[in-house]
Amino acid sequence: MDLLARREHSRAEVVAKLQQKFPELVQHFDEVLDQLEQDGLLSDERFAEAYVRYRRSRGFGPLLIRQELRGKGIDATLLEAVIDLRAEEWLDTLRDLIARKRRTLPCGSEPSSRSNSAQDQSRAGLAPTNSQDAELKARQKLCRFCLSRGFTSDQIARAMR
Repeated sequence: MDLLARREHSRAEVVAKLQQKFPELVQHFDEVLDQLEQDGLLSDERFAEAYVRYRRSRGFGPLLIRQELRGKGIDATLLEAVIDLRAEEWLDTLRDLIARKRRTLPCGSEPSSRSNSAQDQSRAGLAPTNSQDAELKARQKLCRFCLSRGFTSDQIARAMR
């Protein structure tokens, strides 16, 4: 009970912790966990929703969160119900993440930071300038960062427009 009072846990997490502390009582785990679920003290759905909400607030994307929840024993049907890849909230989360990350990148990461002469040169078909190279590198770095955070390439492309 103390374990469940601190935060939500998945059924698989509770089983793993009980097996560590009480390996001799394995045969009783199912009936105890079933009773906890009936009493509303243990719920994989509630755990998954809370976990998604927390990880999204920390700037993580749906792919990474889905992988983490699979590792915590949440089944695929519940994952699909809790994580909607098409949800507009993921784009909002990603846009906030991109805005925060851009502040830490070199000045060339903002498309609007290009000088007029660089824009004129690119229109004239001349070779890319150093500022254009820096902008491209910063944009690629930002894309890799977002991918590592668990966002899809489609979401990243839409958020960076």
